[in-house]
Amino acid sequence: MIQWNKYLNLASPKNIKILLWPAGAFFFLALFIKFTAEVFEDNKVQNIDQSILLYIGSHLRHNFLNGSAVDITALGSPALIAMVSLIAIGVLVIAKDLIGALYLFLAVSGGTLWMSVLKNFMARPRPQIISHLVEVEGLSYPSGHSLVSTVTYLALALLVCRHIKSYKIISLVLITAILIISLIAFSRLYLGVHYPSDVLSGMLFGISWVLMLTALFKILARKLKFFSNQHLSSEEPAR
Repeated sequence: MIQWNKYLNLASPKNIKILLWPAGAFFFLALFIKFTAEVFEDNKVQNIDQSILLYIGSHLRHNFLNGSAVDITALGSPALIAMVSLIAIGVLVIAKDLIGALYLFLAVSGGTLWMSVLKNFMARPRPQIISHLVEVEGLSYPSGHSLVSTVTYLALALLVCRHIKSYKIISLVLITAILIISLIAFSRLYLGVHYPSDVLSGMLFGISWVLMLTALFKILARKLKFFSNQHLSSEEPAR
């Protein structure tokens, strides 16, 4: 059983670092809940949604960009996400990083499950503000591309950062992940298949899920390490 009083001792710098993860998770979850309430209760958000889509349709859409938007949105497609995840999990298993493989599997599969549950619960229809440049089915809120791509690429970035000591390179990895996620999110707006609030909510929930899962794995890692040390000490020969 986890002794939570050990992890709530703020006098320990290690505990403070670990507690930042669940704190961040609850912060982004609270933002998601607050934002979701405003989306479905406040017409102002819906008006902003429509205004942004109309602006994109009339000022930002160009024929020579349409193909690129389709290619970018494919980075968050279920097929590519599944392929990237399976390859990464395979590499982690070969490298005997079973904890990392389990972490990525739970992050992506859990994110996909949450996406399905939230979509069916919110039951928001797709926008019909501007023409759709791709064929889509299903509900709109939150954006599945935004949520699952946020989970996948952020989780991958955090796994990579475990093996990097340079803060500059860590920053570069995280910025790259954020850029990919942002491009995928914007592509959904450009293609006309999501409201801006759809993609923002997906990103907020995706970040919350990854941070919460990371917090859980960090706490369990410390617990396992504690048991390992205890086990070794009990086997030391008596002097």
